[in-house]
Amino acid sequence: MTTAGSRPNDVIQAVQNDHQRIKSLMNQIPHAGDEKRDLFQELVTTLAVHETAEEEIVHPLARRAQNGDDVVEPRLAEEDHGKKALADLEKIGVDDARFDAEFAKLREEVLRHAQNEEEQEHPMLERNLDPQQLARAASRFRKAEQMAPTHAHASAPESATGNVIVGSFVAVADRVRDAIRSWHDDDG
Repeated sequence: MTTAGSRPNDVIQAVQNDHQRIKSLMNQIPHAGDEKRDLFQELVTTLAVHETAEEEIVHPLARRAQNGDDVVEPRLAEEDHGKKALADLEKIGVDDARFDAEFAKLREEVLRHAQNEEEQEHPMLERNLDPQQLARAASRFRKAEQMAPTHAHASAPESATGNVIVGSFVAVADRVRDAIRSWHDDDG
């Protein structure tokens, strides 16, 4: 398995950099004190934008490879389950007595999902795309992250087309909600 930071600037590296950030946040949250809520919100945003960009850019590229659907479909199922679990955790909040146990389950699933992508999907991309294609995909991946929803939505689409059509409206709503929340936090 290639480690984050050891590749050129391509889509595989971009995804692995996000995975490293997600793993770091997931490892900090169980031990966090007063910053737990902020760390969890950062994780929610990071996961939401990351998964949307994967669904729009990475998974369609992997589907084009021989047996691509056999690799991508289980990843989409994992992402769907993760979105629902993350949305549920966001609803109950970090102060709920169930949070830590539910977060531990989510953490295990997300880390396994990232490992599956790195061990199954990334080698497929590397075999089927040249370095220039991988670099262009990295640029598209980062642009997709900039426009993605910032919260998990249990009923969000899992396809590139669905994310482009529905996701843009949801992203605007999420970003407005984030701005209002930030404004209230700054005043309160």
